[in-house]
Amino acid sequence: MKLILLICAILSAGCSVASPTIDGGKIDAIVQEAISKHVTPSACVVIGTADKVLFAKAYGHPTYDEGSPPATLDTLYDMASCSKAVGTTSAAMILMQDGKLSLDDKVSKYLPQWNRDDKRDITIRNLMAHTSGLPAYLNSGKVEEGRKPGESKSDALIRTIAETPLAYKTNQGYRYACLNFITLARVNEEVAGVCQETLLRRRMFSPLGMRNSGYYLSEKKRAQAAPTIGGEHFRQGTVHDPLADYYQTGYGCCGNAGLFTTANDLIPFCRMILSNGSFGGRQIFTPETIDLFATNQIPEAVDEVHGIGWGISTRPPSATPLNKGPQTACFSHNGYTGTYIHFDRLAGTFLIVLTNRVYPDDSTSDYSIRRSLLWLMLESDPHYKGIVESLQTRR
Repeated sequence: MKLILLICAILSAGCSVASPTIDGGKIDAIVQEAISKHVTPSACVVIGTADKVLFAKAYGHPTYDEGSPPATLDTLYDMASCSKAVGTTSAAMILMQDGKLSLDDKVSKYLPQWNRDDKRDITIRNLMAHTSGLPAYLNSGKVEEGRKPGESKSDALIRTIAETPLAYKTNQGYRYACLNFITLARVNEEVAGVCQETLLRRRMFSPLGMRNSGYYLSEKKRAQAAPTIGGEHFRQGTVHDPLADYYQTGYGCCGNAGLFTTANDLIPFCRMILSNGSFGGRQIFTPETIDLFATNQIPEAVDEVHGIGWGISTRPPSATPLNKGPQTACFSHNGYTGTYIHFDRLAGTFLIVLTNRVYPDDSTSDYSIRRSLLWLMLESDPHYKGIVESLQTRR
């Protein structure tokens, strides 16, 4: 009898809870309402697990103009700050797995401009967890004003970041900063000896079949992108972010933004993340790397939470009392243009939301779309049965 009970316990421990039952009608209602209110002209929503796609649909049109073709799951979107996580973080972790880079390496080891009293001891970990002390952003016009004769725009920006005073002492605060990831991408390229796009294409995009992903799009692919600016400054297929637009002049990748991709390309990426770094027989990341994305890197004295390159969710509906560490954590990243990627390791699910809410201008927010979709996933997931009502009171 004891043996039977032991076998039953082992079998029960190995059985996973069923995937959520996704109500496509409710998703349609959420997204269509946003489009009707001109929150965004188009959107793509994908929900899935490591093993399968539970829901995938494109909505609307790239612009509000009559005759604009329907958006598809192959429409290219400017990922904005999601580039930090999908692009720059991935490139850095590949180099770390190769033994060419370490989280505790000092940035000044790779960038001589950083051999300064206030920057000399800043590490790669500081950049990836946003504890370097760097301010959030710089004005590209002022960078250009200070550009030296013969200096490239990208070199001018990297030098200006090195010369910019810290906003707080390294490791004694937290500030989400684009400057951290602009610097990190330059480190990646110095270490790899090739531009970040080339590294990612060889080591992640091609192995995962992410055939449309990249920083520098061909003319044909630019025409397949959802525009991000309307009117006389119409922009389609070139980066929306001002510093990335200034930096990217044909070779280097600006690590804070600039990646373009599609919902269909992000599906294998997300399934790989939930499969502990493996997909289709290819090991892109080690399980330990995936854990780092969901492990807090902020010093205990600082009341913030952030993983390596990804934000760790701490509030409902993105986090629940059942999240007790990296193996059960939710982590995510969003982008200014209206992009969002979310992982729930407890439930074993991912959410992709792509919009071009900045077209024709940036007067709207897609926050209500992704928040409503996260609540919908939570309410439909058996892992969270019995605690949703208590979480609703904290909304």
